[in-house]
Amino acid sequence: MSALCQLRVLTGWLILFVTASAGAAPFHLSEVQSSGPEASLSLQTTLTLAGEDVGKSVHVFVVAQVPDGGSGKWYARTPKEWLAVTGAPMPAFQTHAVAGANSRVDLSQGEDARGLAGTHLYTGYGVSAESADAAFAEMLRSGRYRLVYTFPTAPSAADWSLQPATESSLKSYFREVLGVTGRSYLSTPWALDFVAVAATTAAAPGAAVAVSGTTVQETGVDEADRIKTDGIHVFSLAGSGAKSPSSGVLVRQLLQSSDTPPALPEVDRLTIGFSKDIEATGLYQDTQGQQIAVLGEAAGRWAMYDAWFAPQAWTQGVTEVALVDTSSPTRMQTKRKLRISAALVGSRRLGNTLYLVLRSTAQVPGLDPWWPSDKTAANQTLLDALQVSAVLPTLSVDGGAAVPLVDASHCFTQPGNAAKSPDVISLVAIDLSSANHRHAARCFTGGTEAFYMSEQSLYLATTRTPYSYGSRFPVYAAQSSTDVHKFALNGLEMSYRGSGNVPGHLGFDQNRKSFRMGEHQGALRVITQSTTSWGGWGVVPTNTNSAQESPGRLSILQESKGSLSIVGELPNTKRPAPLGKPGEQLYASRFLGTRGYLVTYRLTDPLYVLDLSNPADPFIAGELEVSGYSDYLFPVSENLLLGVGKEALEESAGGDGRFAWYQGVKLSLIDLTDPAKPREAAKSVIGRRGTDATVLRDHHGIALAQHGSTMRVSLPISLHETAPKPATGAANEYFYFTRSELQKFDIDTAQKTLKVRAALPSVLGAERDISKDRSILWGEQVHYYQDGVWTSGLW
Repeated sequence: MSALCQLRVLTGWLILFVTASAGAAPFHLSEVQSSGPEASLSLQTTLTLAGEDVGKSVHVFVVAQVPDGGSGKWYARTPKEWLAVTGAPMPAFQTHAVAGANSRVDLSQGEDARGLAGTHLYTGYGVSAESADAAFAEMLRSGRYRLVYTFPTAPSAADWSLQPATESSLKSYFREVLGVTGRSYLSTPWALDFVAVAATTAAAPGAAVAVSGTTVQETGVDEADRIKTDGIHVFSLAGSGAKSPSSGVLVRQLLQSSDTPPALPEVDRLTIGFSKDIEATGLYQDTQGQQIAVLGEAAGRWAMYDAWFAPQAWTQGVTEVALVDTSSPTRMQTKRKLRISAALVGSRRLGNTLYLVLRSTAQVPGLDPWWPSDKTAANQTLLDALQVSAVLPTLSVDGGAAVPLVDASHCFTQPGNAAKSPDVISLVAIDLSSANHRHAARCFTGGTEAFYMSEQSLYLATTRTPYSYGSRFPVYAAQSSTDVHKFALNGLEMSYRGSGNVPGHLGFDQNRKSFRMGEHQGALRVITQSTTSWGGWGVVPTNTNSAQESPGRLSILQESKGSLSIVGELPNTKRPAPLGKPGEQLYASRFLGTRGYLVTYRLTDPLYVLDLSNPADPFIAGELEVSGYSDYLFPVSENLLLGVGKEALEESAGGDGRFAWYQGVKLSLIDLTDPAKPREAAKSVIGRRGTDATVLRDHHGIALAQHGSTMRVSLPISLHETAPKPATGAANEYFYFTRSELQKFDIDTAQKTLKVRAALPSVLGAERDISKDRSILWGEQVHYYQDGVWTSGLW
């Protein structure tokens, strides 16, 4: 029988199989296991032969029916490729002269499955020593095949797009997500945002000498920090040991040149007067308007991962903004206070406009979210009477009555959200230059877990598939994807421009999620990964397909006809080289102009240089392997990059789970003069195993200032150099705390060297949390902030 005739027979059998069980041959196919994003999907199952067929000559077949009108088009899988079935011979996927009981069947190996929605995969086997054709015919006669997988229908752009809301549509949405019997909406995991790693240093306006400013992700986009300077004064938040710290204390000190040892004499201090439940967390300096914006958040906020997976942490969220007049040289005073009933996700400042991204959770007083049977009727009555204005965030000015922050007509819903929740994300713009601080607001329903902003746009990203957590890290679905929403910015105007979707998720560390994104000339570049869990560093995938092994995936989106469309990606069929090696995880990532930089790590630190000059055809320009890994990357000059992370020593038995033991804090200077051949020009390792740096958890924990051809760098360190007793000398030996200090370095950008300077010791002797430590470089002076306590010295 010809293959074509067999195919006609097979078609008849398949139709029968859809409506009834296909044959009674006693064999088994395990549930299909899937891994990787849709663009590089792997599918596998295990075939268990009928007992009487073990030891016989067996041919295994994998056949696909692709929808194309009528009965569709048919393809058969060979060990190397898929072939269209147009005639004899019928190819077999596997041939076993003497078959064992079990056989792994790879239905797909890192292949691009996009566009295959509705495609059916069938697997079976035939017994024959003659040929594959004969075995295929025997398989059909015996009914020894099954439908094992159907590719799901792909979501359309409408699934991730936001739709303009009305009072009626918002009411329907909240009634839906709050009114599901037997479900507690508090079980849905939602996210915090921790803003992106610094790429550049914000210049301090009016500085008479070189001064370091707040390290920021994007030039021109200011970020809140605990200290600010204009090169004349230093403004800082008093530390946690100050009297009444929850009310917020702003301190103004003077930068001055003198022959005496450097110091920061205090000019004045001001108790902000925040509400009792609010703690000051960040500052913005508006030099032109002679004012400081102080941000306050609910005191005692949940720890990062606790809040991430406990939405009740958002139900009572509050954010306050105090505008402080600094025009008097000796007496600061608070001129306005705003209180918003939503938790702060992140903030940025563009010129005279302060942007806030906030999050709240819709609550109906008296509603029992567990919907017990004795509360069902009462719950339904409350939902029927729901007023949208009662569940949207409110704004109070100078202690006045709370009024709605945003009108329903300025909100959006996401009807196609894969995991709907009663979250409300509010975008607020405040005009710092207006006398009454005019504001505008927008909102949309659903959560967000990463916030990125350029000088033109604001992007919010949300993982589409619900996920849980294990060992304090997220655990994602096997085929996760991420929605991205874009808002164009123009002062108080925030215009929704469209949404897109990229395969994979933004990683496991909330501190790194937002700097997985970067915009250049209207194109948004996004780095994602598909690994489901953080564990398994030491597990090397057995799949040898390069696309499947890729720990990182690059997607480039551009706005088109009201949506964000993918115009370029890596890896792809033209450029299949993976971004990373088997078993690696994503660490640092940076987008700078037409280049992207990506660090993956397991044993060594592979740094990938990406050429993004053509969004439709990105490619790997070069790569470099060095010891250890980089958590963050900072541009030093056009062709120099500073990586900060940890050194590591190889350990074949597993080490920290990555076949290596991390050591001290490592600074790595990367020369990118030839992007095809990046090299580590210099490196320095601080301390021994156990040493920590503020910048490894907060990108504001590093200061950079240019002096001629030298870039000066300072970073607070918790130094561990005290050896245990007895010392073993092993790579995994943990050293005890020695002291806290401010480490200093000179980077000669012309000679590409890294020189260690004498450290500035902390005045606080005991081991402590250094996450709030900062530093300022001003001329030949260096000032070390230790959670409100200052130490000063010369460079």
